[in-house]
Amino acid sequence: MTDSSISRRCLIGAIASTPLVSAPWVHAQTWPDKPIRLIVPYPAGGGADSWSRIVSGRLEKVLGQPIILDYRPGASTMIGNEAGARATPDGYTFLLYDSTGFAYVPNLRKINYDPINAYVPLAQLGAIPFVMVAHPSVPARSIRELVAHAKANPGKLNHASAGIASPHHLIAELFKLKAGIQMNHVPYKGAVQYVADLLGGQVDLAVSTVGPALQHIQAGKLIALGGAMRQRISVLPDVPSIAEQGFDGFDAKPWNCFVAPAGIPQVALDTLRRALRSIIAEPEVVAALAKAGIEEAGKIPPEGIADAMRADFKLWGDVIREAKITLAS
Repeated sequence: MTDSSISRRCLIGAIASTPLVSAPWVHAQTWPDKPIRLIVPYPAGGGADSWSRIVSGRLEKVLGQPIILDYRPGASTMIGNEAGARATPDGYTFLLYDSTGFAYVPNLRKINYDPINAYVPLAQLGAIPFVMVAHPSVPARSIRELVAHAKANPGKLNHASAGIASPHHLIAELFKLKAGIQMNHVPYKGAVQYVADLLGGQVDLAVSTVGPALQHIQAGKLIALGGAMRQRISVLPDVPSIAEQGFDGFDAKPWNCFVAPAGIPQVALDTLRRALRSIIAEPEVVAALAKAGIEEAGKIPPEGIADAMRADFKLWGDVIREAKITLAS
């Protein structure tokens, strides 16, 4: 186990174990009276696991019941998402849900449930920041310079991703469409593989999650050209966003939230919403989530989550169609 993973787990443990008095509105309810299951549609040990543990550790103390993490990875999150949609709507099952589930995959393949209406939103967790990075051999030190170079050399640059229709791929395609440039997509099977080739100069660019790229940016081995979120990324405060560099309004990031199967009892819905929103707003939790790669914690209120899902479904559906992306490509 690395020092960083040890420190992350220590931080999560500290956040979860900090004394927290249950809210009075929880004691006044008959729900919950048994353990609650949180479906995580990713394997244990990754970012989704960390975020779920940070929040669930606090939620246990607020509700006075264990939160059991149920990992259901596979099929681009569809296995876990379908389990969440089909769970008994009694308030004792909820789901960590993200852009892959409600915006990307439903535009690429047939699924067996409604990606939005099968669920009721509980609380937004936050957004995952991405940054455009380049090998130092690329003659660009800003987004403007990259666009100028790409237009002067159409189709000569290539950009890596963690796979076809991954956020890395789709954000890059959106940028190419907005900028009117041509670059070749080179899909990999994960961050470790594309970062290694990016460092070696086998590929020119990548829209990368911050974590795998940060140490290489700080060491000068990769050049950070611009953040994909509208606001600057907290751990890269000196890197202007793409929006700041001539693409006003560019705000591309996957985001996630907690949802429950539609039809859960009102008491469970109200209690979960209040508890989760309160927890996600705590300064210690915000800090822990930021360390684990989550920005804009709880920015979207529960009543706005479904509309935000629909907007993202349309946005990324348009990108997928315009860029002619298919899972077989």
